[in-house]
Amino acid sequence: MTERGGTPDDALLDRLPAVEFEPVFIMGDHRSGTTLLYQLLDRSRRFNTVTAYHIICYDELLANHEFGCAAEARAALARRFDALGLTDRRIDGVQVTPDLPEEYGFLLHGSGERPRVSPRNLERFLEVCRKVQYVSQPGRPLLLKNPWDYFRNFMYIKAVLPRARFIFLSRHPARVVNSQLKATRAVFAERNDYVALIADWYGPLWQSELRRRALAFLFSEHLDLGLRLTRQHVARGIDYLMRHLPALPAGDHMTVRYEDLCDAPDATIAGILAFLDLEPEPESDYAAFIEVRQAALLPEVAASQPALARRLAAFYRQYGYVETAGV
Repeated sequence: MTERGGTPDDALLDRLPAVEFEPVFIMGDHRSGTTLLYQLLDRSRRFNTVTAYHIICYDELLANHEFGCAAEARAALARRFDALGLTDRRIDGVQVTPDLPEEYGFLLHGSGERPRVSPRNLERFLEVCRKVQYVSQPGRPLLLKNPWDYFRNFMYIKAVLPRARFIFLSRHPARVVNSQLKATRAVFAERNDYVALIADWYGPLWQSELRRRALAFLFSEHLDLGLRLTRQHVARGIDYLMRHLPALPAGDHMTVRYEDLCDAPDATIAGILAFLDLEPEPESDYAAFIEVRQAALLPEVAASQPALARRLAAFYRQYGYVETAGV
């Protein structure tokens, strides 16, 4: 039994300072394919990952582990998903389970800033990493994903975690803009109970119908503001990538294209594991896991492709993208 205001883990937090972890970051923008890459690398059984269970049950992870309750807690969470009718994340069809790899950024909210690592929440982030490592398989690298730390922040990550290594994931910018805009419209148009469970800002949004409707309208097809904001976000992230990636030691990062991951997943994952000096899982069949969904571009995104290609011409040349990603 915990004291008022405490959590089940409070009495066990003194075990964390001694926990060491080897961080490997997947770095890519929202909707660039980072979830797919995270899932595939998780299937290699060579990493510890942050999962939906870790996020939703964060305050009891250590207690559940120490007292042998983790499996029961995961089963209870699965029943909770079932009670809510949650079978997938709805924005992308990814199946929802307690062991679904998820973004650690959902545990960094609360400061009023973007959910990325900063001096204000660095200790919290390190606690998250040590907790997950403590309750997971010892000796495995800790695989981490949070698109907000790709967005103009990976150099800070490298500064505070000098041993960190990075897997950068690129995707055709028009496809990223399209997917981001569709996802944003979806979460504002209809309540998503899965997002409400993992993102502490989302539930309260639905208590203010006026605010929710205003956001939905701003990103709707009736205005071009949502498109302009989304396109600007994607471009600024790429600008930072192009400017700072050369400063990272060559042995600490590699780049993967989403398109290549989908076309040749087995070879791509084998290349990543080799880069990290990890043995491949001999029986893994990553190709069988992939179901490529090439959704049609929204009309406004399709029409904006030439402007986007001009804005990001150097990136298109370096990563082998053509102006048109299709319609």
